[in-house]
Amino acid sequence: MSFSGNCVVVITCATLLLVLHVQGHQKYRTSDQSFNKGVRPSCCVESSSAYIREHVKACFIQRLNLFNICKIHAYIFITVSNKTYCVDPSATWLPDRLKKLAAKGITCKQL
Repeated sequence: MSFSGNCVVVITCATLLLVLHVQGHQKYRTSDQSFNKGVRPSCCVESSSAYIREHVKACFIQRLNLFNICKIHAYIFITVSNKTYCVDPSATWLPDRLKKLAAKGITCKQL
């Protein structure tokens, strides 16, 4: 293979590695953005039914097929430590947690 052919292969491989790396990081929803300033979270692509033990400061509802990449229905909890959790709407503990949040004046906003 010629030198220019080798360069094309190297550039193609490097580009693929960068694209795959970025796609892997979009699988989980994480953000350090300030949600008190009206910035909305990006969407969840996976959710969990695991209980969230941390105090929640904000809640959002992501509807199914909200955007092209938001293919699931999920609740997005932002905790006081700015961690973001994507919660499965069928989680058994969720209705009780939503009632407790509402009693504290925290309601889930639609994205």
